[in-house]
Amino acid sequence: MRTGSRFMWGVVLLALGALAIAGCAPAASQPAPGGTGDEGTPAAPAGDTYKMDLQAWPGGGSYLDEIKMFAARVEDMSAGRIDVTVHAGGELCPSTAEFDALESGAIEWGATCFNFNLGRFGKVAGLFGAMPAGPNPTELYAWLEEGGERDLINRCMEMADTDVIVVGGMLHLAGAESFGWFKEPITSLSDFKGMKYRCMGLYGDVAQKLGAAVVNLPGGEIYQAFERGVIDGFEYCTPSMDYDAGFGDLDAVMHEPGLQSTNAMCRLMVRQSTWDSVPSDLRPIIDAASRMSMIDYAWIHMKDAAAMIAFKDAGVEIAQLPEDVQQEIFKLVQDVHADNCAADPFYKEVYDAQQAFLDKYRIVEYKVQPSYEWRY
Repeated sequence: MRTGSRFMWGVVLLALGALAIAGCAPAASQPAPGGTGDEGTPAAPAGDTYKMDLQAWPGGGSYLDEIKMFAARVEDMSAGRIDVTVHAGGELCPSTAEFDALESGAIEWGATCFNFNLGRFGKVAGLFGAMPAGPNPTELYAWLEEGGERDLINRCMEMADTDVIVVGGMLHLAGAESFGWFKEPITSLSDFKGMKYRCMGLYGDVAQKLGAAVVNLPGGEIYQAFERGVIDGFEYCTPSMDYDAGFGDLDAVMHEPGLQSTNAMCRLMVRQSTWDSVPSDLRPIIDAASRMSMIDYAWIHMKDAAAMIAFKDAGVEIAQLPEDVQQEIFKLVQDVHADNCAADPFYKEVYDAQQAFLDKYRIVEYKVQPSYEWRY
């Protein structure tokens, strides 16, 4: 369990105080099929402990560490009345299959990504995940808390006719994932043609437009697949995760910026019946702890910075995608969105809502807030 500063926990106490005064509960901000008001289990008697078994999709690394930070917050903020056991991906069910396991009842709590479940929800779910040329972490956080994303997520879940709900904020919130690792530097779009390319989510559709052959591989198989020539290039996670995976030892060129995935995070999911069984006075704690993901983001941001320094010190070749290549990929991303908007009215509704929010948010981000790229 990580010990925070006095200031941080002062913020935590203030947040809990505000929740108590307002009488808040997660039900107010995340409607679900069965309702989550004051229904379900009443407040637990003092001294009783609620056991929370949570499988997270990551098998290890900094993403899993962030989810453990969330678990530590839950335990601290509940004064030990909630006991969280975090299981790495694969311990209770196959990694990335947490949603299916939730629906079947194989697990009770899951930390997983919409991008793993496009077949279940449709491509619109990719807009709630790590999307190409999309919002950065602070923009995504603001869209969830101030821009109406939560209501759209709830509608998506209802349309899927599932009894699984999304609780609170985002877990393992992180910045852009590295664009990828390739045998040679990418200098033009033609370099992607015929490439056996491991990627996922909506960016997989972009990669197909680039002429690449998209290969689906679990993260744990990437290293050997690249070494053996099964794939010619791949994208995985943020620099700290890539570093822990040992990709710096490959005979490969690391590419930035992470245009294919401008943020990384997952959602806390649970069956409605499980959520209703949580004592009513403990539900706001789980909700509040999940919304403190900016604390975790600050931590992993510095982990990613340390990883980039370590890659450079180890002699890893780090290449920037040429600006014209970035612009062409951006155009292809817009083509994918246009195709999906034409095929699915709900996709168009979500995409338009997201872009309208970002246009407003970025008035300050790009006009008022100074930028210092010129220094680097």
